[in-house]
Amino acid sequence: MIFFKKWKMKNIVILLTLVLLSQCNPPKDPIRIGVNAWPPCEIWYVAQKMGYFGDTKVELVRFSAWTDNMLSLYTGKTDITHATYFNALYYSQKGEQGQIILTSDTILGGDGLVVKGAIKSGADLKNKKIAVEVGTDEHFLLFKTLELYGLSVADVQIIPSTSMEAMNKFIKGEVDACYTYEPFLSQAATEGSGKVLSTTKDLPGYMIDVLVGRSSVMQKRKKEYQTIVKAWYKAQQYIREHPAEAMAIMAPLEKMEIADYKGFFNGFTFYSLVENKELMASQKLKSILSEISDFIQKTNLNPNKIDVNSVYTNEIIKDL
Repeated sequence: MIFFKKWKMKNIVILLTLVLLSQCNPPKDPIRIGVNAWPPCEIWYVAQKMGYFGDTKVELVRFSAWTDNMLSLYTGKTDITHATYFNALYYSQKGEQGQIILTSDTILGGDGLVVKGAIKSGADLKNKKIAVEVGTDEHFLLFKTLELYGLSVADVQIIPSTSMEAMNKFIKGEVDACYTYEPFLSQAATEGSGKVLSTTKDLPGYMIDVLVGRSSVMQKRKKEYQTIVKAWYKAQQYIREHPAEAMAIMAPLEKMEIADYKGFFNGFTFYSLVENKELMASQKLKSILSEISDFIQKTNLNPNKIDVNSVYTNEIIKDL
């Protein structure tokens, strides 16, 4: 009887210990990465298939609209998302704090201004109607493009439109110009009897894609975020060394033929870890973010001043 009581007590102690240990180390939720139909986003699927995340649990959450993807991070539904400099600032005060952790890629010439044939130079844009999606990268890029020609947004008539609507308005002759992105840019020029006057090739350093991480999660799970960044680069190396196998993974996700997808993907420039460390420590990044922040405030997209120092961090990459 005494033996039974001792045995029972011993097992109760073990059970309680296991319960306490499980409470101290509860199972972690996966880190959720928001993705869209965009070639750089498909790199994560290569990383996942090749097992580059290791023991770090990762869930890829796919969105059909980029806005939904962005908002998901700031409402706490995802932990990492693809964005741009502009979006990282524009959404920075719309919920939870997010920070740029990596400059991922760019595609030069992917966005641009298409004009009617009668417009011979940038100076001819004065008082002309220009369709653009307000509150987006294209809105800011139009502002920068007009600066190149000695004009401001006050010198033209802005016609708020989605990027596709901007193309359609241009083709129908409802506007004199539109600022949009590919494939709408080329289609507008071809079907609207127009020409591309300027692209992001004329504005290097402004249209840059980034990875934004949710700050509250990063503070608790820094090593896992570092594993994810490492997986990003391992997947890129795999793509370079095994292009046929990698394209076969990524192209179907975009509903594209492999040859077409490969051409699209190869148009991107991807930033190395060394380049990221240099950029994070440079004045250049802060200067560009400050320009975008001033534009957002002056155009009343967000009347509050944004602290640009709070929207990026080198904490994830500095030790890699």
